Amino acid sequence: MNSYEKIEILHQSILSQLSPLIGSTCVLLDAPYYHNIGDVLIWEGEKQFLKECGIECLYTASYETCTFPDISKETTILFNGGGNLGDIYHEHVDFLLKIVDRYPNNKIVVLPQTFYYQDKVVEKDDLSHLARHNKITFCARDSFVEQNLKNFFPNKVLLVPDMAFCIKPSSITDWCVKEHLDRLVIQRNDCEKKNASQKNGGGTISDWPVFEHSLMKSTFFNKIFKRLSDKKIPIVNLLINKVWDFYAQHIFCKAMLREGVRFISPYKIVETTRLHGCILSILLNKQIFLQDNSYSKNKHFYETWLSDLDSVQLI
Repeated sequence: MNSYEKIEILHQSILSQLSPLIGSTCVLLDAPYYHNIGDVLIWEGEKQFLKECGIECLYTASYETCTFPDISKETTILFNGGGNLGDIYHEHVDFLLKIVDRYPNNKIVVLPQTFYYQDKVVEKDDLSHLARHNKITFCARDSFVEQNLKNFFPNKVLLVPDMAFCIKPSSITDWCVKEHLDRLVIQRNDCEKKNASQKNGGGTISDWPVFEHSLMKSTFFNKIFKRLSDKKIPIVNLLINKVWDFYAQHIFCKAMLREGVRFISPYKIVETTRLHGCILSILLNKQIFLQDNSYSKNKHFYETWLSDLDSVQLI
Protein backbone atom coordinates (compact mmCIF):
# COMPACT_ATOMS: atom_id res chain seq x y z
CA MET A 1 0.00 0.00 0.00
CA ASN A 2 1.32 3.46 -0.82
CA SER A 3 1.40 6.49 1.49
CA TYR A 4 -1.58 8.31 0.04
CA GLU A 5 -3.81 5.23 0.25
CA LYS A 6 -2.78 4.68 3.88
CA ILE A 7 -3.33 8.32 4.84
CA GLU A 8 -6.87 8.20 3.43
CA ILE A 9 -7.71 4.92 5.20
CA LEU A 10 -6.52 6.26 8.57
CA HIS A 11 -8.22 9.59 7.96
CA GLN A 12 -11.55 7.88 7.27
CA SER A 13 -11.14 5.68 10.36
CA ILE A 14 -10.79 8.80 12.50
CA LEU A 15 -13.80 10.49 10.90
CA SER A 16 -16.09 7.47 11.22
CA GLN A 17 -15.30 6.91 14.91
CA LEU A 18 -15.01 10.42 16.29
CA SER A 19 -17.49 12.55 14.37
CA PRO A 20 -20.55 10.76 15.91
CA LEU A 21 -19.15 11.34 19.43
CA ILE A 22 -18.85 15.12 19.23
CA GLY A 23 -21.75 17.54 19.06
CA SER A 24 -21.88 20.83 17.18
CA THR A 25 -19.58 22.62 19.66
CA CYS A 26 -16.47 21.70 21.60
CA VAL A 27 -13.56 23.05 23.59
CA LEU A 28 -10.02 21.75 23.00
CA LEU A 29 -7.86 21.52 26.12
CA ASP A 30 -4.19 20.66 26.70
CA ALA A 31 -3.15 22.16 23.36
CA PRO A 32 0.65 21.91 22.98
CA TYR A 33 2.12 25.38 23.49
CA TYR A 34 5.57 23.80 23.84
CA HIS A 35 8.32 23.19 21.31
CA ASN A 36 7.56 19.68 20.14
CA ILE A 37 6.79 19.58 16.42
CA GLY A 38 5.20 16.13 16.78
CA ASP A 39 2.58 17.30 19.28
CA VAL A 40 1.85 20.36 17.15
CA LEU A 41 1.24 18.03 14.19
CA ILE A 42 -1.41 16.30 16.29
CA TRP A 43 -2.98 19.66 17.14
CA GLU A 44 -3.07 20.68 13.48
CA GLY A 45 -4.74 17.37 12.61
CA GLU A 46 -7.37 18.03 15.28
CA LYS A 47 -8.02 21.51 13.91
CA GLN A 48 -8.43 20.19 10.37
CA PHE A 49 -10.71 17.40 11.65
CA LEU A 50 -13.00 19.89 13.42
CA LYS A 51 -13.17 22.11 10.35
CA GLU A 52 -13.95 19.17 8.07
CA CYS A 53 -16.74 17.98 10.39
CA GLY A 54 -18.22 21.46 10.84
CA ILE A 55 -17.69 21.41 14.62
CA GLU A 56 -17.24 24.83 16.22
CA CYS A 57 -14.36 25.06 18.70
CA LEU A 58 -15.41 27.64 21.30
CA TYR A 59 -12.19 27.71 23.33
CA THR A 60 -8.65 26.36 23.13
CA ALA A 61 -6.07 26.39 25.92
CA SER A 62 -2.98 24.60 27.22
CA TYR A 63 -2.71 23.15 30.71
CA GLU A 64 -0.90 26.36 31.67
CA THR A 65 -3.40 28.89 30.28
CA CYS A 66 -6.76 27.21 30.89
CA THR A 67 -9.27 29.27 32.91
CA PHE A 68 -11.94 26.51 33.07
CA PRO A 69 -14.70 28.58 31.45
CA ASP A 70 -18.40 27.93 31.99
CA ILE A 71 -19.73 25.91 29.07
CA SER A 72 -23.03 24.34 28.09
CA LYS A 73 -23.64 20.71 29.03
CA GLU A 74 -24.03 20.04 25.30
CA THR A 75 -20.47 21.16 24.55
CA THR A 76 -17.97 18.31 24.23
CA ILE A 77 -14.58 18.62 25.89
CA LEU A 78 -11.73 17.34 23.73
CA PHE A 79 -8.46 16.52 25.45
CA ASN A 80 -5.48 16.80 23.10
CA GLY A 81 -4.02 13.55 21.81
CA GLY A 82 -0.41 12.37 21.98
CA GLY A 83 1.80 10.43 24.35
CA ASN A 84 1.47 12.59 27.44
CA LEU A 85 -0.71 10.46 29.71
CA GLY A 86 1.37 8.59 32.26
CA ASP A 87 3.94 9.32 34.93
CA ILE A 88 6.65 10.61 32.58
CA TYR A 89 4.71 13.82 31.84
CA HIS A 90 2.34 13.74 34.79
CA GLU A 91 1.39 17.43 34.59
CA HIS A 92 -0.94 16.49 31.72
CA VAL A 93 -2.66 13.80 33.81
CA ASP A 94 -3.04 16.29 36.68
CA PHE A 95 -4.75 18.65 34.25
CA LEU A 96 -7.10 15.92 32.96
CA LEU A 97 -8.04 15.03 36.54
CA LYS A 98 -8.99 18.67 37.14
CA ILE A 99 -11.11 18.65 33.99
CA VAL A 100 -13.11 15.56 34.97
CA ASP A 101 -13.76 17.05 38.41
CA ARG A 102 -14.69 20.47 37.05
CA TYR A 103 -17.01 19.22 34.28
CA PRO A 104 -18.89 16.16 35.61
CA ASN A 105 -21.83 16.59 33.22
CA ASN A 106 -20.00 17.21 29.95
CA LYS A 107 -18.97 14.55 27.48
CA ILE A 108 -15.15 14.25 27.49
CA VAL A 109 -13.24 12.66 24.63
CA VAL A 110 -9.56 11.95 25.24
CA LEU A 111 -8.17 12.03 21.70
CA PRO A 112 -5.77 9.25 20.56
CA GLN A 113 -3.21 8.69 23.27
CA THR A 114 -0.39 6.40 24.27
CA PHE A 115 -0.67 5.66 28.00
CA TYR A 116 2.50 4.61 29.79
CA TYR A 117 3.16 4.33 33.53
CA GLN A 118 6.33 3.10 35.17
CA ASP A 119 4.63 3.14 38.58
CA LYS A 120 1.59 0.83 38.49
CA VAL A 121 0.26 2.19 41.79
CA VAL A 122 0.11 5.69 40.32
CA GLU A 123 -1.47 4.26 37.17
CA LYS A 124 -4.24 2.55 39.16
CA ASP A 125 -4.93 5.69 41.21
CA ASP A 126 -5.10 7.95 38.14
CA LEU A 127 -7.24 5.67 36.00
CA SER A 128 -9.59 4.87 38.89
CA HIS A 129 -10.11 8.59 39.38
CA LEU A 130 -10.82 9.11 35.68
CA ALA A 131 -13.24 6.16 35.63
CA ARG A 132 -15.57 8.03 38.00
CA HIS A 133 -16.61 10.30 35.15
CA ASN A 134 -19.70 8.84 33.49
CA LYS A 135 -19.29 10.49 30.08
CA ILE A 136 -15.61 10.02 29.29
CA THR A 137 -14.30 8.18 26.22
CA PHE A 138 -10.66 7.23 25.71
CA CYS A 139 -9.14 6.86 22.26
CA ALA A 140 -6.22 4.44 22.34
CA ARG A 141 -3.55 5.14 19.72
CA ASP A 142 -2.53 1.48 19.37
CA SER A 143 -3.97 -1.95 20.14
CA PHE A 144 -1.61 -2.54 23.10
CA VAL A 145 -2.88 0.60 24.85
CA GLU A 146 -6.46 -0.32 23.91
CA GLN A 147 -6.25 -3.65 25.75
CA ASN A 148 -4.69 -2.08 28.84
CA LEU A 149 -7.28 0.70 29.04
CA LYS A 150 -10.16 -1.74 28.71
CA ASN A 151 -9.14 -3.18 32.07
CA PHE A 152 -10.27 0.11 33.62
CA PHE A 153 -12.85 1.33 31.08
CA PRO A 154 -14.48 -1.76 29.49
CA ASN A 155 -17.05 0.19 27.47
CA LYS A 156 -15.31 3.54 27.04
CA VAL A 157 -12.32 2.78 24.79
CA LEU A 158 -11.94 3.21 21.03
CA LEU A 159 -8.95 2.29 18.85
CA VAL A 160 -8.24 5.41 16.77
CA PRO A 161 -5.21 6.40 14.64
CA ASP A 162 -3.09 9.43 15.48
CA MET A 163 -4.90 12.71 14.72
CA ALA A 164 -2.00 13.94 12.55
CA PHE A 165 -3.45 11.74 9.80
CA CYS A 166 -6.25 14.31 9.45
CA ILE A 167 -3.70 16.74 8.00
CA LYS A 168 -4.24 17.02 4.27
CA PRO A 169 -0.85 16.65 2.54
CA SER A 170 -1.85 19.46 0.17
CA SER A 171 -2.09 21.85 3.15
CA ILE A 172 1.65 21.61 3.89
CA THR A 173 3.23 21.32 0.43
CA ASP A 174 3.83 25.07 0.13
CA TRP A 175 6.50 24.74 2.83
CA CYS A 176 8.36 21.88 1.14
CA VAL A 177 11.98 22.28 0.12
CA LYS A 178 13.09 20.55 -3.09
CA GLU A 179 14.26 17.00 -2.37
CA HIS A 180 18.02 17.00 -2.90
CA LEU A 181 19.57 15.20 0.10
CA ASP A 182 19.87 11.46 0.75
CA ARG A 183 19.28 10.52 4.40
CA LEU A 184 18.02 12.19 7.58
CA VAL A 185 18.34 10.45 10.95
CA ILE A 186 15.93 11.92 13.54
CA GLN A 187 17.43 10.85 16.83
CA ARG A 188 15.57 11.83 19.98
CA ASN A 189 17.62 12.92 22.99
CA ASP A 190 15.08 12.96 25.82
CA CYS A 191 13.75 10.54 28.44
CA GLU A 192 12.13 8.36 25.74
CA LYS A 193 15.44 7.73 24.03
CA LYS A 194 16.31 4.08 23.52
CA ASN A 195 19.93 3.03 23.64
CA ALA A 196 20.25 1.92 20.05
CA SER A 197 22.78 2.78 17.42
CA GLN A 198 22.05 4.16 13.99
CA LYS A 199 21.03 1.24 11.79
CA ASN A 200 22.28 2.62 8.50
CA GLY A 201 25.45 4.65 8.09
CA GLY A 202 25.67 8.19 6.76
CA GLY A 203 23.25 11.06 6.61
CA THR A 204 22.39 14.07 8.73
CA ILE A 205 21.77 13.24 12.41
CA SER A 206 19.51 15.60 14.36
CA ASP A 207 16.59 15.82 16.75
CA TRP A 208 13.75 18.24 15.87
CA PRO A 209 15.49 21.51 14.91
CA VAL A 210 13.63 23.47 17.61
CA PHE A 211 15.36 21.25 20.19
CA GLU A 212 18.78 21.58 18.60
CA HIS A 213 18.82 25.40 18.27
CA SER A 214 17.88 27.63 21.19
CA LEU A 215 17.21 30.80 19.18
CA MET A 216 14.73 30.35 16.34
CA LYS A 217 12.10 32.68 14.90
CA SER A 218 9.44 30.01 15.35
CA THR A 219 10.00 29.65 19.10
CA PHE A 220 11.40 32.99 20.32
CA PHE A 221 8.15 34.76 21.23
CA ASN A 222 6.60 31.57 22.58
CA LYS A 223 9.49 31.28 25.04
CA ILE A 224 8.82 34.84 26.18
CA PHE A 225 5.13 34.08 26.80
CA LYS A 226 6.11 30.95 28.71
CA ARG A 227 8.48 32.84 31.01
CA LEU A 228 5.98 35.64 31.64
CA SER A 229 3.20 33.15 32.38
CA ASP A 230 5.42 31.24 34.82
CA LYS A 231 5.79 34.36 36.96
CA LYS A 232 2.12 34.05 38.01
CA ILE A 233 1.59 37.77 38.46
CA PRO A 234 -2.05 38.37 39.57
CA ILE A 235 -4.33 39.99 36.96
CA VAL A 236 -1.39 40.49 34.58
CA ASN A 237 -1.08 36.73 34.22
CA LEU A 238 -4.66 36.43 32.98
CA LEU A 239 -3.97 38.94 30.21
CA ILE A 240 -0.67 37.30 29.28
CA ASN A 241 -2.33 33.91 28.96
CA LYS A 242 -5.11 35.29 26.75
CA VAL A 243 -2.52 36.78 24.43
CA TRP A 244 -0.54 33.51 24.56
CA ASP A 245 -3.67 31.55 23.60
CA PHE A 246 -4.14 33.75 20.53
CA TYR A 247 -0.47 33.67 19.56
CA ALA A 248 -0.17 29.89 19.95
CA GLN A 249 -3.26 29.15 17.86
CA HIS A 250 -2.70 31.63 15.04
CA ILE A 251 1.08 32.02 14.75
CA PHE A 252 3.06 29.47 16.77
CA CYS A 253 1.23 26.39 15.46
CA LYS A 254 1.85 27.33 11.83
CA ALA A 255 5.48 28.25 12.51
CA MET A 256 6.18 24.86 14.09
CA LEU A 257 4.54 23.00 11.21
CA ARG A 258 6.65 24.96 8.75
CA GLU A 259 9.82 24.04 10.70
CA GLY A 260 8.95 20.36 10.57
CA VAL A 261 8.17 20.31 6.85
CA ARG A 262 11.31 22.27 5.94
CA PHE A 263 13.36 19.93 8.13
CA ILE A 264 12.21 16.67 6.53
CA SER A 265 11.22 17.57 2.96
CA PRO A 266 14.77 17.90 1.46
CA TYR A 267 15.55 14.22 2.22
CA LYS A 268 14.73 11.08 0.26
CA ILE A 269 15.08 8.70 3.21
CA VAL A 270 14.21 9.29 6.87
CA GLU A 271 15.34 7.09 9.74
CA THR A 272 13.60 8.16 12.95
CA THR A 273 13.18 7.35 16.63
CA ARG A 274 10.36 9.92 16.83
CA LEU A 275 6.90 8.66 15.93
CA HIS A 276 5.87 11.96 14.37
CA GLY A 277 9.08 12.08 12.41
CA CYS A 278 7.64 8.94 10.81
CA ILE A 279 4.10 10.33 10.44
CA LEU A 280 5.23 13.62 8.91
CA SER A 281 7.49 11.65 6.56
CA ILE A 282 4.47 9.59 5.48
CA LEU A 283 2.54 12.81 4.78
CA LEU A 284 5.54 13.93 2.70
CA ASN A 285 5.79 10.56 0.92
CA LYS A 286 9.30 9.58 2.06
CA GLN A 287 10.99 6.19 2.47
CA ILE A 288 11.08 5.60 6.23
CA PHE A 289 12.97 3.42 8.70
CA LEU A 290 11.30 3.56 12.13
CA GLN A 291 13.17 2.73 15.33
CA ASP A 292 11.43 2.12 18.64
CA ASN A 293 11.43 4.44 21.66
CA SER A 294 12.18 3.40 25.25
CA TYR A 295 8.76 1.87 26.01
CA SER A 296 7.73 0.41 22.61
CA LYS A 297 5.37 3.23 21.59
CA ASN A 298 6.67 3.26 18.02
CA LYS A 299 6.63 -0.53 17.69
CA HIS A 300 3.04 -0.81 18.89
CA PHE A 301 1.87 1.98 16.60
CA TYR A 302 3.63 0.40 13.62
CA GLU A 303 2.13 -3.04 14.32
CA THR A 304 -1.36 -1.56 14.71
CA TRP A 305 -1.47 0.75 11.70
CA LEU A 306 1.61 0.76 9.45
CA SER A 307 2.78 -2.81 8.85
CA ASP A 308 1.15 -2.93 5.39
CA LEU A 309 2.62 0.40 4.27
CA ASP A 310 5.31 -0.18 1.63
CA SER A 311 7.33 2.93 2.51
CA VAL A 312 7.80 2.19 6.25
CA GLN A 313 10.06 -0.45 7.75
CA LEU A 314 10.44 -1.12 11.48
CA ILE A 315 14.11 -1.67 12.34
